[in-house]
Amino acid sequence: MDAEAPRITQADAERVLQATGFGPWWGFQVESVGPGTAVLRLPHRPELERPGGLLQGAAVMALSDTAFWLALMTLLGEELMAVTLEMKTNFLKGAKGALRGEARVLQSGRRVVYGEASCFDASGRRVSHHTLTYLLP
Repeated sequence: MDAEAPRITQADAERVLQATGFGPWWGFQVESVGPGTAVLRLPHRPELERPGGLLQGAAVMALSDTAFWLALMTLLGEELMAVTLEMKTNFLKGAKGALRGEARVLQSGRRVVYGEASCFDASGRRVSHHTLTYLLP
């Protein structure tokens, strides 16, 4: 990605996330944004666990999808109606505790944005990898 300043700031990303119905419910926290990148945290909550104490897959996917949505806004500006066209997920390890999701845009076109995201557990182990394609309005 280019070295331009991001088109949304961390404060903007936090505001956008808090204005959604899902951001506050999940408890996502914006750690940072940069040109084409976003890093979010998902604090641990027992209700996100499946039997055995592992986090359920939907939590991992929601974190990655949301991080990518914010990452594309750092390039395009605030675009609330960008939607997930496709998401491929590979679960690499079972996750416990809080998660950190990192996303980056690899290619941005006029109507389609493509990139990747990964989630990491509290020890820094990568627990998932995702490729995402978004459609712009």
